[in-house]
Amino acid sequence: MTFASATGRTLRLGALIAASLLAAGCSVTPAANHADAPTTQQNQKQNKAGRLGIVTVTRGVRIVHDDWASLGYRWQWSTTPLVAGKGKVELVDILGDTIAVQSEDSYTALLQASTGNRLWQVRNTSPLTHFVANVRVKDVLLSCSRPELFLLELNSGNLIARQPVDLVVSTRPVIYGGLAVFGTPVGQVLCHRFGKINGDPLPPPFDDGAKEWAYGLDGTIEADPVRIGSTAGFVTQAGEVFFVDIPSGKGISWAQISGGMRTDPVTDGQRMFVASLDQSIYAFAPGDSTWLWRYRTDAPLTEQPYWADGVLYCHIKSEGMVAFDVSSEALDNGTFGEPLWKNPDVTGEVVASHHHDLVVWDGSNATLIDHATGDVLAKISLPRISRLIPGDNEDLYALAENGLLIKFSPR
Repeated sequence: MTFASATGRTLRLGALIAASLLAAGCSVTPAANHADAPTTQQNQKQNKAGRLGIVTVTRGVRIVHDDWASLGYRWQWSTTPLVAGKGKVELVDILGDTIAVQSEDSYTALLQASTGNRLWQVRNTSPLTHFVANVRVKDVLLSCSRPELFLLELNSGNLIARQPVDLVVSTRPVIYGGLAVFGTPVGQVLCHRFGKINGDPLPPPFDDGAKEWAYGLDGTIEADPVRIGSTAGFVTQAGEVFFVDIPSGKGISWAQISGGMRTDPVTDGQRMFVASLDQSIYAFAPGDSTWLWRYRTDAPLTEQPYWADGVLYCHIKSEGMVAFDVSSEALDNGTFGEPLWKNPDVTGEVVASHHHDLVVWDGSNATLIDHATGDVLAKISLPRISRLIPGDNEDLYALAENGLLIKFSPR
């Protein structure tokens, strides 16, 4: 038998096996892939400074290495995370040494962060199901859809449990042990028990999960909550600010602002910072019935704020990027919330910090700014990139419009 005929028989046998699995209603999980090789050779091209630089092209997405070097990054890999379905990538969740990627038509893939290799891919539900988050709890992937939670084995993608949720949810969860706390469109804060106190999955026959407690608030909840120790903080679209003790379900404090949010609150581990549509930035602490600090602006705040190393960064329409001192030292000496610098020429959102300096994304360009002064250190254009996602160890991921995921590491 020739090599060609043997290969042909093997391919036909593989196709028959795959067809029989599909006919039985099973989801075929492809073998692990290697990160996509560039579709062209690395090409030398003259850059803006007149030097010869390296450009790598993968699936039509260009990586200009000198540009990324100016931001302080080097290319690691590029990969197509999903190999089935036609939906766009909806979620990219960095989970330590793995990355969960989910499409709009409900395919979930797990990648190895170091190589970009696909470990597995599954679809456990209807392609019309909408997901809000993928969270790692020990060696379990908690895949959170609006009506259900799917508990998957991290190393295989096998389904451990499928748990109905008492209400449709609208936010990412805050996780505490075996509890997941969500916001909902009807204004309820909902706590769902998915696991034991230590976070391990519930054993049968209790593996369906259950509602642990719920609180009714005024207004829908669209902004993701924050966790401060054992406390969860929420802001509703009616401006209600609420802190709750997660284990007991006991309300800790309520406060009121004049508007909702188009962004998500952020935390420094002690306080919750809120950039509101009521034209103000706030700091709240659990247990207080009013804000700790407020900064008034002249327009609704729509750019996501970012906290790092005791400083809150937020873009304000009339002031540009502003850095606020929100350190504990500033709280002690009475200067909490005072602006450290403003740069009216910088627009967008801070998405990552790199050697303490900041990467700002405006939807088309990535800008590196000095964390101490706000001065622009470098700016590059990123055509065909739709999102920049911070990773662990100052890694940075770029998601392209065509679903290509690209990893960069600090130089």
